[in-house]
Formats: sequence, structure tokens, C-alpha cells
Amino acid sequence: MLAEATRRYRSVWTYLNTVPHTLAWVDAGGIRTRYLETGNSDGPVVLLLHGTAGSLENFCANYGSLGETHRVIGIDMLGCGYTDKPDRPYLIADYARHALDVLDALEIGEAAVIGVSLGSWVGARLALDHPDRVTHLVMVAPAGVVVDPEAEKEFGADVRRRRQGAAQAPSWESVKTAMGRLMLDPEDLIDDLVGVRLRIYEQPEMAAAMGHLLAFSLGGQDLSREEWARLQQPIMIVAAVDAPNMFLDNARLLAQIVPTGQLVELTGCDHWAQFERADEFNRLARRFLADRAVEAAV
Repeated sequence: MLAEATRRYRSVWTYLNTVPHTLAWVDAGGIRTRYLETGNSDGPVVLLLHGTAGSLENFCANYGSLGETHRVIGIDMLGCGYTDKPDRPYLIADYARHALDVLDALEIGEAAVIGVSLGSWVGARLALDHPDRVTHLVMVAPAGVVVDPEAEKEFGADVRRRRQGAAQAPSWESVKTAMGRLMLDPEDLIDDLVGVRLRIYEQPEMAAAMGHLLAFSLGGQDLSREEWARLQQPIMIVAAVDAPNMFLDNARLLAQIVPTGQLVELTGCDHWAQFERADEFNRLARRFLADRAVEAAV
């Protein structure tokens, strides 16, 4: 019984303890930014952008596999994790500017971007505004497009309520509730992920910062359908087909309106396909990036 429990035990560290990596901070446009770097230092770069109020640990199950072929950079986005939290609202353009500043600070000319939810939206904004800096885009639980305005409004209100509640009164219960819709299988919300997020939310400045980093949820910053249609990079759009929600609708719409979009359907996951279906996600992402790299070279 104990052996079985030990075998099944998972934490951020059980994913990273055999992955050579550097955890450090870099000045990105005046924002002290936490980042994790791993992988092939001579390979193409992949920048990982987490979702709302998340942190670089959200990709703990992906660093090792992606790093076999790529130089992988995961960051705490503007106002998130242990990155600086300036006292102002953060718009999507601000998140994108910060991601670009990270690339500049690390002297990276171009990168593929893998984004989850908010991170996918930021990645799309970055790809549209700076097409020479983004080579590919992988979108998990894609955001930044409106299918149903009422559903988006309700989702935004729910996110603000749960995340602000957790930041204002951080506890195991409030943080677990705030993260409760990320996984299809509740057992995949492992204790370590809750514990990492709780420590982040316990920072004294986090309660004030949460309002700033949720400014995107007030609406009006989505990419227009015309903007989505102008994207030129190869794009992999992940659809979690067992979770019939706004993000599945977003994925299917984007597959129709983005000329370079490639829809990939995954079962057995919800918002965090990169974690719940890590092996399959890593395999698909690596194949997508490799195939497109070959095409670009030809």
C-alpha cells in the first residue's frame, strides 16, 4: 500500500529533479522577472507563458521533454509568481511587452511560444505585433477571442471572484477553489501545485496586484477576427474535447478563422492539457515544432 502511494506521488520536484535547469531572475524592461531555463542551449527557443495568476511551475511536466530538442524558457509573467508587481493595471499589451522584454534581456532574437489560456492570448498578441520574433504558437485553452459574449462575461466575473478571494484571504481551501476548474480529474490538482500557488498568494503585495493582473478580464482587449486572420505563424490549437466549455468553443472557432491554425483534440483533460496529458502534449508539441522547422528550412 505504501509502495503504491509512493509510486503515485507527484510534485513539482518529481518532474524537475532529473532536469538540469537554472532558476534565476532577470531585469526585463525594469521588471525583475523570475525565469527557469533548461534544455539544449544550441536549440531553437521555446518561451512558456502560463495562465491567469499562475507561475512557471505550471509547466513542470513539460520542461524535461521539450528541453531535449529546444532551449526552454519559462517565466513568471508580469505581476505573477515572484516577478515584480508594479502598481498599475496590466493590459494584454503590457503582458506581451513584458514577454518581449524577457527575450531582449536574454538576448533571444526569436522564439516559439507555448501559452496556456491567458498565456495563449498574450502569445497571439506578441505574434501579431512582432511577427519577426515569434516563430510558432501553441495555444492551450485558447483565450482572446469572443464566441459567446455572455459566456465570456460570466467567466471573467467568476475568475475575478475566485482569484481575488484567494489573494485577499489566502488559505489552502481558497487557493484550491481558485484552481478547481483547471483539471478534469480532481486528483490531477496535486497538493504541490496548490502549495506553490498558496505561497505566491501569501506575498503581502499579492492582494493589490491581483486586481491589476485581472484587468484583462474587464473586456475589450480580445483580438478581432480580422487580427486572428492576419497571423502568419504556424499555430497549434489544443482542444480539450472532454471539457465542453468556452475554451473548447474558442479552439474550434480559431481553427476556422486562423489560416495557419492546426486543431489538435485531446481527451482526458480540461484547462491544463499540458499537465493532465503531459506525455501526449509534449509529443505533439515537439512534433509540431520539428515539422514546421523543417518546412521553414525548405
